[in-house]
Amino acid sequence: MWSRILLFVGLFSVGLGLEQVRYDNYKVYNIKIDDVEHYQLLSSQEKAFELNSWREARHPGDTSDVMLPPQYQEGFEGLLKQYNFTYKLKIDNVQTHIDAQRPKKRTGYMEWTQYHTLEEIYAWLDLIEQRYADIVTPFTIGNSYEGRPIRGIKISFKEGNPAVFIESNIHAREWITSSTITYFIDELLVPRNPGIRDLAQNVDWYIIPVLNVDGFAYSHEVERLWRKSRLPSDPTGECIGTDLNRNFDYLWMLIGASDDPCSEFYAGPSVESDPEISQLTSYINTSIPEGTIKIYISLHSYGQYVLSPWGHTAEEFPEHYPQMMHVAKGFSDALFRRYGTVFHYGSSATTLYEVSGSGKEWAYAVKGIKIPYTIELRDTGELGFVLPPEDIIPVAREVTEGFVGMIAAAREIDIL
Repeated sequence: MWSRILLFVGLFSVGLGLEQVRYDNYKVYNIKIDDVEHYQLLSSQEKAFELNSWREARHPGDTSDVMLPPQYQEGFEGLLKQYNFTYKLKIDNVQTHIDAQRPKKRTGYMEWTQYHTLEEIYAWLDLIEQRYADIVTPFTIGNSYEGRPIRGIKISFKEGNPAVFIESNIHAREWITSSTITYFIDELLVPRNPGIRDLAQNVDWYIIPVLNVDGFAYSHEVERLWRKSRLPSDPTGECIGTDLNRNFDYLWMLIGASDDPCSEFYAGPSVESDPEISQLTSYINTSIPEGTIKIYISLHSYGQYVLSPWGHTAEEFPEHYPQMMHVAKGFSDALFRRYGTVFHYGSSATTLYEVSGSGKEWAYAVKGIKIPYTIELRDTGELGFVLPPEDIIPVAREVTEGFVGMIAAAREIDIL
């Protein structure tokens, strides 16, 4: 595991007696992977240099974003030069950007100029559930490993609507996802333009703002860049957590996942080992009428992608791939027209990297949901997981516009 510079600070860490991890002078490098030998060499150095993967290359020609602590940077740069890697420094001091993400003073109410804790998000859900009781139906899929409720809401203006299901913040450190989806919820509740009003009134929305509640709380209280769940699955007790987006029951552990409990991509000790995933799939199976969900979205960051199945192979495409691409294009084109932000789209395996055991693969292959995506929000890697709070509203606005385009495109091919 990483060596860490620790500081006993923070509202929650003081209350819980935990030490808050700091990333002073940690750097993030973008490294081009020219061939298989480059990939294998970089992978073999993960423990030696305590590398933390922000974005992993899976094919020659791709680039990896990796973070490492200051004591290894000189040696690591020497290794890159020795083996003729092409690389550039993306972030010089990670902690400065983390500090900029944390509000100097919490407002005590929900708005989108700062990142909010799980407690603040849940307090806001309490408020909107009361204020908009005629259209908002709360639900809880169950409790996390550490006992936190995993809450969601259904927004429905009338019976008989087709549905979109969105799970957000399955990876703890991707704070921009829950900020974006709570903004979108607010837009649906009080639609300010005809396009959003149509989305609100003619589509039902099942939304879980924070699926990985334990990891998300931990990322606020202790370790800002924590990714996984908090389920202990390593017999030695050294490593904790599962990559929840590798834990679904479809082609589990086939590719793009790890059986090493210390890996950021650890798929868990068994399929649906983590209650977050077993309870999510159970809720969809038992609490939502079969065939109601027409689109499934797993909201992530970063990279600016709309990714469809298949994740496990680039050699073949699912039956409904043309429809998936039509709707993805609708999302991408809509936000580009208005905001100029580019989102690339395609299958995970051909566009980004190979993966199995993910939510969208399960949604398509097991549940028969024809339009399932992983949507990776801003940015393309300049700041990655440490986007400043000033970016929340721009990101949320463009994604909202993308959802308008997505629904319009789905209607064109009779998905909705």
